[in-house]
Amino acid sequence: MRIWQKIYFLTLMLFLIMLNVGLFLAARFIFSYNLEQEKKKAETDCYFLCQNLEHDIAILERNGRYRDNVVELLFEGYQTYYKTQNVTLLLEEETEQADTFVRSAVSEGGRKAEIFAERNLSEPYQMYRIRYRKRLKDFEAVWRMLEHMFAAISLAMSVLLCLVLYLFMRHMLKPLGRLNESVARIAAGEYGGQAVYKNRTIWQKDEISELSQNVNKMSETIQKQFQTLEEENEKKQRLMDNMAHELKTPLTSIYGYAEYLRYAKAAEEEKYEGLTYIMEESRRLANMSETMLSMRLYEKEDRQMAAVNLEAMSKHIEKILASKLQEKNLTLKKEFAIATIYGEEALFINLFRNLLENAVRASKPGDEIVFHAFVKDQKQVFEITDYGIGMEEAELKRITEAFYRVDKARSRKDGGVGLGLSVADLIVRKMEGTMSFSSAPGKGTKVTVILQLPNKDIKSH
Repeated sequence: MRIWQKIYFLTLMLFLIMLNVGLFLAARFIFSYNLEQEKKKAETDCYFLCQNLEHDIAILERNGRYRDNVVELLFEGYQTYYKTQNVTLLLEEETEQADTFVRSAVSEGGRKAEIFAERNLSEPYQMYRIRYRKRLKDFEAVWRMLEHMFAAISLAMSVLLCLVLYLFMRHMLKPLGRLNESVARIAAGEYGGQAVYKNRTIWQKDEISELSQNVNKMSETIQKQFQTLEEENEKKQRLMDNMAHELKTPLTSIYGYAEYLRYAKAAEEEKYEGLTYIMEESRRLANMSETMLSMRLYEKEDRQMAAVNLEAMSKHIEKILASKLQEKNLTLKKEFAIATIYGEEALFINLFRNLLENAVRASKPGDEIVFHAFVKDQKQVFEITDYGIGMEEAELKRITEAFYRVDKARSRKDGGVGLGLSVADLIVRKMEGTMSFSSAPGKGTKVTVILQLPNKDIKSH
């Protein structure tokens, strides 16, 4: 059974019970009120009847005509008069005087109603007692009319309530059905769908609306996480493919040269050349392994903030890259608007070394590389600009992927392993910063690194 059906039948049952109980209580109140009025009227009639009879008996007594049979004949006149009003009167002689007594009797569910009243005459005629009995035929008719009227009202209200409550429940809980369908689609793996529920009026801004919005947010979150997982899986797959490709080329060459040197009768010069190639490829594989291990360590290590002298650090990096700069006759131009930067010196050295090495590889002989550092909006900004080959827009989105190269042949020739920008990206994320690229083919590339300045005192070198 659907939830709207459960609510419908339970609400309908409660409403019908309350409606019929209310109608019954209203009918009983009207009946009791009218009956009480009839009691008061009977008591009043009985009182005035006694007064009139006492007055008549007193007149008979003054005229010398007072006898029991005469009193009975006199009382018959009253009986005849009240009979037309459905009242039966009896005159009895009592030895003991009693107070006025009024009571009512109702039988057969209100279909038969009677009023009884008894009263003794005052002295000296207290031996006479009048018994008053009235059949409430009009009252019975009114009760039957009330029964029919309340039955009709109950039936009409029940039918109307059934219809209105059904339409109301279906309308109010219809969004719950759509919401259930949306959740079912999400459970089936369709994360793009939305649980539609429009808040057209203030009356519809309820828990179902909030639940619908939360389901939409949940669906969007799951979809984003799913897309992130897919992207991560794609990156891992590309990493594995690229790694397999990067390892296959040097290993094939090493194996080929080793096999040639083992079986062929090569001259000393050929042996030297083969061994040199084997050593270079082995060194590149070792560098690749070392770089990947350092990347793993960067992910696990905690940050250690310190004040670092930018000029001294840049000279150290420049010495490391001196041979490569001289080989291409490149000029490293430093434009530092700040003297001290904040972070971990080892990470800074690795970061800027990788970015500058990448700029060196991209530059043409005789070009200039600009290293710019300054503070803006309480943030450390570093820019490294080269005027080399540049990149397409599509390539910018993938240059931080491991083993991705814009020019694979040139990178291998220069001894790179394709992990420099991946390491740089990891370091920037480790330092809770951002790194962006802007480039155009033939016009060069600018790398911008933005790091947050610390808000507390730190150690200085």
